[in-house]
Amino acid sequence: MSARRLCMIVHGPFPPDPRVARAVRVAVDEGWEVDVLATRQPGQHRREIVDGARVTRLPIQHRRGGSSLAVATEYLGFSLLASVHAARLARRRPYTVVHVNNPPDFLVVAALVPKVLGASVVFDVHDLSPDMFAMRFGSKAGARLVDRLLRVIERAAARIADEVVTVHEPYRQELAARGVPAEKITVVMNSVDERLLPKPREAAEPEGFRIVYDGTVTPPYGVDLLVRAVAQIAREAPDVRLEIYGDGDCLPEVRSLAEKLDVAHRLWLSGRFLPQVEVLECIQSASVGVIPNLPTALNRFALSTKLFEYVALAVPVVSADLPTIRAHFDDSEVVFFRAGDPGALATALLEVRRNPAGAAVRAEAALARYKDYSWGPNARKYAELLDNCTRRRDRR
Repeated sequence: MSARRLCMIVHGPFPPDPRVARAVRVAVDEGWEVDVLATRQPGQHRREIVDGARVTRLPIQHRRGGSSLAVATEYLGFSLLASVHAARLARRRPYTVVHVNNPPDFLVVAALVPKVLGASVVFDVHDLSPDMFAMRFGSKAGARLVDRLLRVIERAAARIADEVVTVHEPYRQELAARGVPAEKITVVMNSVDERLLPKPREAAEPEGFRIVYDGTVTPPYGVDLLVRAVAQIAREAPDVRLEIYGDGDCLPEVRSLAEKLDVAHRLWLSGRFLPQVEVLECIQSASVGVIPNLPTALNRFALSTKLFEYVALAVPVVSADLPTIRAHFDDSEVVFFRAGDPGALATALLEVRRNPAGAAVRAEAALARYKDYSWGPNARKYAELLDNCTRRRDRR
């Protein structure tokens, strides 16, 4: 049997994106030859082998917080380079599958030449691009026209793809409502690869009230709410400490706000994205993990990896009360607060601090619920999807 070859294309750094890294590990474990095309961040090698995959990093650096013109230029530049590289690699040895991760949706053009040469195309919808644009640039002139254009591109990308993958059931339903054939869509959730979870530590004396946040530090994710909430609870919780593991465009604002509210000495910032294994090791003994997302159109669908990380580690969770999170966990498992309200977040944090036994009970209940979302079944679904693509290619 000829070798099964997969090209994974992501406009972002590899391997920091846990979703892409998980999919690559599944493919390698299933015996696929895997090439990854990604952006190149400072300090990264142009080419290397990661988790058994051949990684090529193109000379585009992913930057957060730019203008709409800067974002469009970056996306277009990467899409052009990825198209050239994917075509060149496919002409040498044709691919069985090309897996394109959004955003942007038009990155699917990089799969066109491999598709002509016989590859099946998987289009992976991490986020709804029209909603992402609206969240960042929706108030600007011409936003309505751009929204219509992005919806057309979204449908076109799904039409080009042989299979569409997305992160949870609410996204599947939304994509179907937007015109993507429901039978084309498979849900592969952003669960934690259980092999990466650290071994439980022996019980030790608490290190104060440790609040953790793991992920992108950008305004829609409400990290500033955490700083304001810490300032509100500091008098009752003199041992409170806020740890932020991640990077993003509003790190300077977070630092400045902490200084303004006189809680800078309670704040620790990694200042960069750390390997997932390292983050999991650091947060496993936290007092509480927080999902502070603001109530935006995009965040109504938010179900982030960090939520599953906290739950899988049995760390109590405080979360913004948003529809998709509510659809997966309830009040017996998570402490919810009114999204966008720092006072409500402070109250929720104090509830966890005042009643650690109750917080532990909720964490255990959330962990039990998490078994329905664990990575094993999702990994099998992705492996089966790749097998289906192989059979489709063979029929052609």
